[in-house]
Amino acid sequence: MKRLWIYLLLAGIITIISYLAYHYYAPPYQIKAYSTINHDDTLRIAYIGDSWAFMHKDHHCKIAKVLEDSIHRPVKVHSYGICGLTSKEIYENLFENYEMKQFMQKRYYKYCFISAGINDTYKKMGISYYQKSMDVIIQFLLMNNIRPIILEIPDYDINKAYERQIISRKLLRQISMLVNNTPINCKEMFRKALNEMIREKGYTNNISIIRYQTWNSNGVKDLKVLYASDGMHLNELGYSVLDSVIVNEILRINN
Repeated sequence: MKRLWIYLLLAGIITIISYLAYHYYAPPYQIKAYSTINHDDTLRIAYIGDSWAFMHKDHHCKIAKVLEDSIHRPVKVHSYGICGLTSKEIYENLFENYEMKQFMQKRYYKYCFISAGINDTYKKMGISYYQKSMDVIIQFLLMNNIRPIILEIPDYDINKAYERQIISRKLLRQISMLVNNTPINCKEMFRKALNEMIREKGYTNNISIIRYQTWNSNGVKDLKVLYASDGMHLNELGYSVLDSVIVNEILRINN
């Protein structure tokens, strides 16, 4: 009898772990998009996503000034990011996070730069998880006539990001790698997965992608020059270089 209770307890624990793991790794389901509002002729650019968006707040004026001088109309840049979010969590926060929802609803954006997927590679999420998340983010923006400008997975130091974790986090990453068939350095896998999804969905002419080679192609040299000491986040020069590419893309589209 005692052995039976032990088996039942183990079965219950396995069931709970399986349920939690399924919902953690499962791609998002699509939510009905809400509408944004256009107030005036100001060109507004959103910068949403993970810690890269969160840390971009000090660089708004630089992008706005360059664009204003070129297109001769008011430009406003706003950032809203939450550190550590995966692509699925960024999408869900568009609906579930009150501040994020207000950020999108209270002003109309013409362009939205999306920093998503870095934490997917860092946390070793699955390819389908990333593809589906980016798909529904793109659909939400296009429904509101906002052009997505997507950051391709940059060449951050993914090995250093793994090595600096505590043992329990490393164990979790190893489990994720096993479950999702995702190696430590999975950046190129995710880049190819994004390209495949965009091609299959027919988004090519409706979105922009900031390719990492256009600003982050020099490997170790870039890590020393453009990144903070953790090898995962940009420093001030890194944001300036990335933002210049974003500005050029917006000017290209407007011409």
